[in-house]
Amino acid sequence: MIFLVTGDIGAGKTHYMQSLYREIGGGNGFICPKVIKHGKLIRYNIQCLRDDESLPFAYPIDALPKDWNELYRFGKYSFSTQAIQFAEKIIQKIINEKTEPFFIDEIGPLEIENHEGLFAITKIIIESGLEGFITVRKELLDKFIETFQTETSKFIPVGIDIKRIPKVMEYYRLLTLHCLDDFFS
Repeated sequence: MIFLVTGDIGAGKTHYMQSLYREIGGGNGFICPKVIKHGKLIRYNIQCLRDDESLPFAYPIDALPKDWNELYRFGKYSFSTQAIQFAEKIIQKIINEKTEPFFIDEIGPLEIENHEGLFAITKIIIESGLEGFITVRKELLDKFIETFQTETSKFIPVGIDIKRIPKVMEYYRLLTLHCLDDFFS
């Protein structure tokens, strides 16, 4: 079961994922928080939830640092080679260790429309059968499901509303208990 945390741009999906991770108290994955200085977006980072290690992930094209190692450009952003590799390592570790739940923030147009960025590793984790949470913009939800749907994947869209965290948590706990009951029967 994969919960798709949906909302508009700037609605708080990253904060919601961080709150879910803290509430659950386990799992692993990454979030992509904004770095803002004097009210201006400087870049997006990619941050491992388990150990808080962080790397610059994407800069606006008109504000790239001199030592920037670009892997992709999409829209008005440039994406880092090292950050994509960092995210892939986190996801590969989750798969190898069968860590649940996993957290991926966020799968966007780069992955859904161009099949770049975190596309390949997202397909792999979805096909692994592990349970987790993925953020996707509300307007990309149908395209996400169409792009990543497999015979075994089941997606549950969850609109971001911080008051829903207890409901999602309860559902997740019940789902986990049900799976454990099946395992021990």
